Amino acid sequence: MYTKFLASMILGSILLMPVLGHMNMRSPPPMRHRENPHTQEVDEIYEFPLKTDGSDYPCKGHIDALGTPEGKPVATWAAGSSQTFTLEGSGTHYGGSCQVSLSYDQGETFKVIKSWPGSCPNRESGSDQTFNFDIPEEAPSGEEIIFAWTWNNREREFFQNCAVVTITGGGSGISNLPDVLVSNTGNGCLSPQTTAELKYPDPGDVVELGDGEYPLVLPSGNC
Repeated sequence: MYTKFLASMILGSILLMPVLGHMNMRSPPPMRHRENPHTQEVDEIYEFPLKTDGSDYPCKGHIDALGTPEGKPVATWAAGSSQTFTLEGSGTHYGGSCQVSLSYDQGETFKVIKSWPGSCPNRESGSDQTFNFDIPEEAPSGEEIIFAWTWNNREREFFQNCAVVTITGGGSGISNLPDVLVSNTGNGCLSPQTTAELKYPDPGDVVELGDGEYPLVLPSGNC
């Protein structure tokens, strides 16, 4: 009896391991993240990638929090200011490629403000996962703007976490910036696997290259 109980406990622990097996944005806290002060219904599997059929794009399905108390801003940033975001989790998948972007139309479009082709997240589990970026001076002011972190890892998984922010002192617009690359969500765009990291077709003007351990390869399909 005890042996069966122990075996069931071990199996249960194994089944729970994927929850901790990926990465997610911790700061600024995304909508319905456990550390977001406005969250009422916590997403318990925030570390999971988006679904391969794209049904929870954008923002891991939490876009419906906008316009509700759960969608209130968690940070105020000035246009032209330097900011950071921080990731958490133990499953770095030894890198990948990341972008951060802004949306002014409730997630219909995301305009890239910085790209990290290769070694993002930082490869080693337990390493510092804080990244620097600037808010463009031309980013318009707004009270409920979506700041998104996206990650294409080498297992053809796509992650997107979204936090609501306020931008002050803004400029005339960022419509000239490239759209975020969305892959592996049933949209016909596939990122490279295993022996390569994603090379963004249009990373924008602000790019921080990785360490070069893996070759950078363009996505395939309708991207």
